[in-house]
Amino acid sequence: MSCAPGEHSMADLLERIISAMSSLEFIGRNYPMLTEWGVLDQDVLIHSLGCSVWNLLGHDLGFIAVAECPAPMTHGLDIRADSTWFCRMKRKPVVLIEFERFDGSRQGQQKLDEKIRNLLEAAMRWENSPSVLILSAWSKGVVSAPDLHGLKERCRDGFRTSTGVNVVFGKNTTLLFNRFIFEIQSDRSLIITQTRSMRLL
Repeated sequence: MSCAPGEHSMADLLERIISAMSSLEFIGRNYPMLTEWGVLDQDVLIHSLGCSVWNLLGHDLGFIAVAECPAPMTHGLDIRADSTWFCRMKRKPVVLIEFERFDGSRQGQQKLDEKIRNLLEAAMRWENSPSVLILSAWSKGVVSAPDLHGLKERCRDGFRTSTGVNVVFGKNTTLLFNRFIFEIQSDRSLIITQTRSMRLL
């Protein structure tokens, strides 16, 4: 794999992503409002900031990172990953990212499952050129842990779309799970106190 200066292998790419998104250094250096200033949970502000963080990481790693990039309309409804990283040499997407709120509820888990399905179908529409799929979930305060086993089962089992298309997890695809954990301040603003990244598949 040779998409960007200094990028030598898939293992190297995964290590860089996990390293950058397993500490607050990268986020705090580039978006101090998330780690120091505090932001209010209003409208889609946190979603916008989270997507911006992922886009910037893609640029820093040498990719062309595009927000809300629609997957090819081969079938079904419009699907737009929150961040899509294109390889400059191959001119194809390598990384797809969804950034979603998770409140610890059953409905919240269903939303994560929906985002996993979006990633799988988008990857298939891109002819499985994306080799890294990332589900990034953010939470505020103390919430129940996401059901990671259920997310892995979704990938292993695949699913059938409303138009009857069978979607499966690509053979050479890696799934990363990331969490942004926000603490609620006395003025009701939020700051990130932890970020974690791990490989699920």
